[in-house]
Amino acid sequence: MKINHYLLALLLLASGVVLGQTGAAKKTAANSTKPDPGSYDGTWWNRAPVRLIQTNLRETDALMNTDAYVQSMVDASATVVMLNVGGIVANYPTTLDYHFKNQFMKGGDLVGDLVTKLHAKGIKVIGRFDFSKINETYAQKKPEWLYVGTNGKHVHFNGQVHTCPNGGYQQEYGFEILKEAITKYPLDGIFFNMIGYTTTDYGGTYHGICQCDNCKKRFQTETGMTLPVKADMNDPVFRRYNTFKKTTADELFYKIGDYVKKLNPNLIVNTYADAGVDMIRDESSSWLTDEYEWNYSGTDHVKRVLGSYRDKTPSNVFIYFIAIPFRHTATSPNIGRVWLLGNMLNGAPLDFNVIGTLVNQDDRVFIPILNDLYGFHKKNETFFTNLKPVSHVGLIKGTEKEYRGMIKLLSEEHIMYDIIEPLTIGSKSAPRPLQDYDAVILGDLPNMSDQLTAQLDEYVQKGGKLLVTGFSSTNDETGKPLKTIRLKSLGVSPEYDLFPRTNSTYLQVSASDKKTLGADGFKDLDLIMLYSDFMKCKPSGSSQTYMKLVPAVRFGPPEKSYFTDNDITDSPGLISNSYGKGKTVFIPWRLGTHYEFKGNHGHRALFTAALQTVLQTPSSIKTNASPLIEMTHMSNRNDAFEWIGMINHSGQIGASLREPIPIQNTTIRFKPAKPVKQLKLARSDNNLKFTQSNGWVECVVPQVDDFEMLVCLYQ
Repeated sequence: MKINHYLLALLLLASGVVLGQTGAAKKTAANSTKPDPGSYDGTWWNRAPVRLIQTNLRETDALMNTDAYVQSMVDASATVVMLNVGGIVANYPTTLDYHFKNQFMKGGDLVGDLVTKLHAKGIKVIGRFDFSKINETYAQKKPEWLYVGTNGKHVHFNGQVHTCPNGGYQQEYGFEILKEAITKYPLDGIFFNMIGYTTTDYGGTYHGICQCDNCKKRFQTETGMTLPVKADMNDPVFRRYNTFKKTTADELFYKIGDYVKKLNPNLIVNTYADAGVDMIRDESSSWLTDEYEWNYSGTDHVKRVLGSYRDKTPSNVFIYFIAIPFRHTATSPNIGRVWLLGNMLNGAPLDFNVIGTLVNQDDRVFIPILNDLYGFHKKNETFFTNLKPVSHVGLIKGTEKEYRGMIKLLSEEHIMYDIIEPLTIGSKSAPRPLQDYDAVILGDLPNMSDQLTAQLDEYVQKGGKLLVTGFSSTNDETGKPLKTIRLKSLGVSPEYDLFPRTNSTYLQVSASDKKTLGADGFKDLDLIMLYSDFMKCKPSGSSQTYMKLVPAVRFGPPEKSYFTDNDITDSPGLISNSYGKGKTVFIPWRLGTHYEFKGNHGHRALFTAALQTVLQTPSSIKTNASPLIEMTHMSNRNDAFEWIGMINHSGQIGASLREPIPIQNTTIRFKPAKPVKQLKLARSDNNLKFTQSNGWVECVVPQVDDFEMLVCLYQ
């Protein structure tokens, strides 16, 4: 037996196969030396292991036991706490005339007490401010600060009145509040809530475009136009107003950011904007709608920031309450877990929000899960430090439903991808140039500047592979319809005819189409549903066309539900083209929107055919994993390790979000940056057997419960 094992080992070595660790069920050694992850840029917040908890304190929380509050943060392994400082209510003894002091504070200093005690435990503090509203007492004295609806009235809600971004409160007086708080307390950061042009109240009532004198005057001065009263993208004045909103809001964000940094250069700025901030805020939250929860919300929000900015970090918060009108009960703990895992396993900060404190929640079901996930992150924070994604596909963010459908497709097919904000392409802050990606997906982005179209054409010309869907490049950057396809690399004439969305419309997949698209995915599939506006394009040059439009055929009664060859047009549903050294695939309809809508196998087959068969985009991970396992691949910038994250999305039936079902025996094959000495499963705390051959590592993950993290340590 011994000689046989010896001969087997020689044979394996001769063939280039290296055996990994044999103890698949052995626990990882507790005292094993941890690798040195290094630091990304020396900051505590960027590409660093942050565990943030936001407590939206109510006025009555001024009466809390602050020691219990601080201990709850320690128990939850928080590294950063965000709490209310000022704006709507001052939780400290303010001396300003127009800053409403918390009436429950009774002469104390809630902010001062909490900052001192949290800092004593090594926990940083971000101060929360909200300048979107002001107390009615002060609003009566300063009407020029207020938002005015299209009905000519101010907006009142629970004793607060909406303010306007162009009014004196947000433009001037808010800076006095910031100065008082920042000079009084050693805060670590500043957060602003409900920024920009708020047009709805907490009850969801829409009050229209602000008609205050400040808005009217500024819009007229900057544009020469009269302020619109109706939101209509077909109106050139409203399109100009949209640009006005962005430029004026960004100007205010930069102004606030500069002011804060002058008062204290070490403060970070966190809010719901990309301009003038360090941490870009977003929310994974539930709403009172009939739509199911967006499972990939965490992944969506953090990938967008990490794929677009090297000098900013995401701050995507799981909002605990089930909806704004029901702030006292929590959303499903299982979707909450998935959203937090979307943050964590993409290398982003953990972020959680409650109304009140962790101590006084009426619905505490999620708190043990919170402590578990934050505790796991703390235990393994070395592996969440100084990370970068190992992604070979870039997804440029387009229209919402198309974009979501693409995220679903990429995730279910286990294709490693980044999300890119269009405005950041080619900028100094972009983490990677487009040329770094094997392929780029442009999913229905109608509004494009000439610069962006030129950048994408250049990407293809230099050897890139570009998959384009929908009405990309048919408008200018403001949304003005140009009614031409401006991307030159697509192999079609600029002019097109619009075929509007119509029932009983299809794309026929012929036998010759299948030779290019791949016989496997279309073996038993000759028609694909089309329920989208469609561009009837004219191929140009040497481009190749596939699938044919079958428009509006009969669908009732059953006896009449058929079509003939005469119903089939020559309009292609997919065009491929060689351009310079690269290649494009153009699908002139909204493929991602279809998949978001119905999740149909035909649309999925077409997506994989376009990306992997026609464009020949290689896969960096090969796996038999269930489509319900979302995978991520991260590596350390200091070349100390890499890991593959796995999120179990099972357990959902319609709106019911139950516990995930354990998934067994997932084979994973990947190509690490360096030869591997050890694979370990961080969640189950086990070492794992593996083989290495020709630079590829292969292993079998025995079980994925809620999530798993396959850590790869190098030789």
